[in-house]
Amino acid sequence: MKSQQDTTSVSQSVPQKGKDIRKRRGINLFLKIILPITILVGLWQLVAILSGTSIVEVVEAFVRLSIEGDSEGHLLIDHVRMSLFRVVLGFLTAIITAIPIGIAIGRYQLINDIFGPVVDAMRPIPPIAWIPLSILMFRANLIGSQVFIIWIGAFFPILINTTTGVRRTEPVHVDVAKTFGASETQILSKIVIPSAGPEIFAGFRIGFGIGWMCLVASEMIGGGLGLGYLVLIMQQVGRTGEVISAMLLIGLIGFLISYVFLIIEKNLLKWRQDVSV
Repeated sequence: MKSQQDTTSVSQSVPQKGKDIRKRRGINLFLKIILPITILVGLWQLVAILSGTSIVEVVEAFVRLSIEGDSEGHLLIDHVRMSLFRVVLGFLTAIITAIPIGIAIGRYQLINDIFGPVVDAMRPIPPIAWIPLSILMFRANLIGSQVFIIWIGAFFPILINTTTGVRRTEPVHVDVAKTFGASETQILSKIVIPSAGPEIFAGFRIGFGIGWMCLVASEMIGGGLGLGYLVLIMQQVGRTGEVISAMLLIGLIGFLISYVFLIIEKNLLKWRQDVSV
């Protein structure tokens, strides 16, 4: 008799558990997807109204840019490709330069004593403030000037996060490695860098975000192609729908690339449980 009651209670609890799971999924879908999209569309509808246009006209403008091009005949995909080329070049340059310097500053006290004050003095200067100087430095080479601004924007977040991650390495792990005769190269590759991995990836996301914003600002100085340049020339000819559609695309690309960084981080650093996608 008791066994039958237990079986009955278990059979009743299974459908109830399934209902609870479906309910939680529905709530998560609403909170994480439907509600944010609704708020985003509402905000941009407000921006469009204040600008004298509407979301429908913005969508039509996006289609025109994709098929017919801008006032100079360049298609939207051409602007996207050029912006991505510049930001990738500047971002990779920032990674190549910032990570070794960050590891050295975080690991070795002498290097920190020499270069730490230099970093602290240079870091507060806004990347946008470098635009006039970069034009003078690179003269007619606008791509070089724009890549330099992106590098400035991405360099310091990656550097600071790398330095912080290296300094947070547990000393006991390093001491154990030294006890077993590990070389400095082995300590760096097997202990220090993996330990600093989460902070380094956080620096990538922050650095790319700042570099992407710097790219859009730097493209407004000219260059013929690029999403920032597109926003500028569309504003000059009074095509508000095209301006807003280009701005929305800038935000979407930045969001997608940030999302890709999260996926890569989640797969490379499986031991870190707090990375969510």
